[in-house]
Amino acid sequence: MLCESITLKYEDIIKNICNKLDNLSMEILDIDANFTYYNEDDYYIIHNKNKSYGNNRLDLNFRLYFNMYEDFGKKDFLYAYILWFSVNPKKIGIGTKIISKIIDILKTLTDIEFIIIHPKDKEIKNFWIKNNFTEYTNKISSDKRVMVNTRRILSYYIKENQ
Repeated sequence: MLCESITLKYEDIIKNICNKLDNLSMEILDIDANFTYYNEDDYYIIHNKNKSYGNNRLDLNFRLYFNMYEDFGKKDFLYAYILWFSVNPKKIGIGTKIISKIIDILKTLTDIEFIIIHPKDKEIKNFWIKNNFTEYTNKISSDKRVMVNTRRILSYYIKENQ
């Protein structure tokens, strides 16, 4: 288990991410999303409790995995794994705008190396590819630090895209 001072450092980072995501959802979709989090052994889960207001909808659920193989203080988190992302209205650029801002938030507040997702169908896969996620996964597939199934994933490298 993490020592208390490290846990508090992580908690501050996660609370800041949730606050910025709340501001983002209000700014773009006029939704008081009420982002919250909880901790598992290897990661934090971040998600919004309020999903919609009127016709506007945002549903985001992702994990931030700890970098368990580095000394604490060097890097806080290794990667983000988006479990679910849905937005309404669709096909007018709102999803792209939100994903871009989420990436900026994670770049600013964490030292993650990459973001991954398992797209469920071709339309969803095309959305993520349009937003600079790639199918090239050899680097992730061979990375022993990755704790999720790496088959059929798309990835976005933070370090390579800065």
